[in-house]
Amino acid sequence: MPSLEEARALLAANPFPPNPWIEITDDAILIKCGFTDTLERILRWVPKARWVSEKRHWTVPLTAAEMIRSVLPEVSRLAEATLEEDAALRRARARSLVEPQAPVTPPAPRVAPAELPTARDLFRDSARLLFGTDWQRDTARALGRDEPALACWLVGEQVVEADESALLGEMLDLMRRRAVEITAAADRFERVKAALAKPAEG
Repeated sequence: MPSLEEARALLAANPFPPNPWIEITDDAILIKCGFTDTLERILRWVPKARWVSEKRHWTVPLTAAEMIRSVLPEVSRLAEATLEEDAALRRARARSLVEPQAPVTPPAPRVAPAELPTARDLFRDSARLLFGTDWQRDTARALGRDEPALACWLVGEQVVEADESALLGEMLDLMRRRAVEITAAADRFERVKAALAKPAEG
C-alpha cells in the first residue's frame, strides 16, 4: 500500500476518469451512493473503507485509490442502481400517502426445493471456515490471487486469471493442506498434554 504522498502523486499523474459517484479529497475517496450488500462485499477488501450513514456515502483512504480504480465500473453500476432504487422508494411512499390501501393478503409460503450452493457461495463459506472474519485478504494471499479480482468474482463479475472450477480446485487443495496441518498439530497437542498430565518423577 503506498503512502499518502505517493497516492497523491499517483493520482496526479493518472487521475480517475470523470465520475458522478466519486469525489477525491486530500486524504480520501468518497463513493457517493447508498448502502448495498454487494458494494459492502467489494469494499470489505479495501483497508479502512467505511460507510458513513449520516452522509450516505462510503469513505475510502486515498492510499487505496488503485484498488478502487480496479473495481470502478462495478462501483459505478451499483451506485446507479442505488439511485434508481431510492427514487422508486420515494415514488412508492408518495403514492401510499394519496392512494387508499387495499387489504393485503400475504401469499402462502413456498417451500423452495433443496438447492446446491453456487460456486461463489461454496468458495466464500470455505474461506470463512479457514480464516474467520478476515477471510478476504487472507484467502487471496493463501491462493496467490489478486484481491480486487477475487472480490469482483465473488460479487458476480468474471475473473480474468482463472475460471471458477480452477478457483474451487485451489480452495479444495488449500482446505486439504490445512486439514493435514491441523491434524498434525492436534496429535502433537495430545502428546504434550499427556506428558504434562504425568506425575513428576521424584
